[in-house]
Amino acid sequence: MKPMEKQKGSAVVKWIALGVIVIVLIGIWIFNGAKKAQNPNYTSNATSTSTADVVAVAVAQDHFSVVNIRAENGKFIPDTFTVPVGKVLMINFTAVDGTYDLGFADPKIGFDVVVKKGETQAFGFDTTGKTAGDYTFHCIQYCPKSGTMQGTMTLQ
Repeated sequence: MKPMEKQKGSAVVKWIALGVIVIVLIGIWIFNGAKKAQNPNYTSNATSTSTADVVAVAVAQDHFSVVNIRAENGKFIPDTFTVPVGKVLMINFTAVDGTYDLGFADPKIGFDVVVKKGETQAFGFDTTGKTAGDYTFHCIQYCPKSGTMQGTMTLQ
């Protein structure tokens, strides 16, 4: 197999893995919506305000990494995480106690995701070809009254 063909195959596998993750997350979102419709008192662990219940974990697998970030009390938790270059990064962003947004300062990554109170939104991007180093993420539109929220993603 030629080197270029191997790279193309690897990229396809990464995007397929990302697609499977998105489909699973949509299924969870729909399932939680059905639970809420059946029982108005139902609460999901994803909106828990207990730091013991919601642990932010970066899980690296063969072709992708998943990071869970929550916005709570005007802070990103965690506010730093590390991801290997060459992975498809999936971020699950949960707004615990209000509407929050998360965006990256680097225009090469460049997006802003807005999540309303009690909701989680998944988004991702491929880190292949990105330069190793620190990338700042921050609130852009929905910042707390106390000032800005920011954190650092390190690509290694």
